[in-house]
Amino acid sequence: MYDVGPGKHAGRKILLADDDPGSLEGLRFLLESWGYVVATAPNGAAALSRLPVVAPALVITDLVMPEMTGLDLLESIQRGGPVVPVIIMTAHGNLEYRRRAVEKGAAAFLSKPVDVGRLRTLLRSLFREDNGTETS
Repeated sequence: MYDVGPGKHAGRKILLADDDPGSLEGLRFLLESWGYVVATAPNGAAALSRLPVVAPALVITDLVMPEMTGLDLLESIQRGGPVVPVIIMTAHGNLEYRRRAVEKGAAAFLSKPVDVGRLRTLLRSLFREDNGTETS
């Protein structure tokens, strides 16, 4: 039912930022298994510097990271040019963080560990909405 299959989203680039190497690599592997092209960054500042080079269709970022938080990254992306949807994820999923992320324009706020089914549904929805049809 939710199987997007390898290659289904070929060309859809996702920039993934997380300071936890295990989370970063695990999520990268999952997204690539769904057919996405994934670039990674170990923190928000590195993600921001990679943004023009990677030109992602989506950014997924951890909330709490050294140097630049996920909220700071979201704000910088929104100020810096073409707006890219940003999903913020965190193990610190209190309501205040969620409220602030939504107020600042996050496409979604996910708790860690990430619910794989919810993430897959969210990605399919985001990519379908940007041009009215799902990519093939």
